[in-house]
Amino acid sequence: MIQGLSHPTFVVGDLAKMTDILVGVFDAREVYASGRETFSTAPEKIFLIGDIWVAIMEGDPLPVRRYNHVAF
Repeated sequence: MIQGLSHPTFVVGDLAKMTDILVGVFDAREVYASGRETFSTAPEKIFLIGDIWVAIMEGDPLPVRRYNHVAF
């Protein structure tokens, strides 16, 4: 049985815009920003929303539209 959730990761085209959304809408607190150093495959940031970790990573959009989503 699943006991918890580690973190969702969202691939976004603009880290700054998504940061504004997470902070402004969800009152997220930024706890990590890779800057120019990338330990994963691209620049990324990690936030805390309450006690849930949320990661965003810079990337290209999908080549075709999909109905991928997360509902809050």
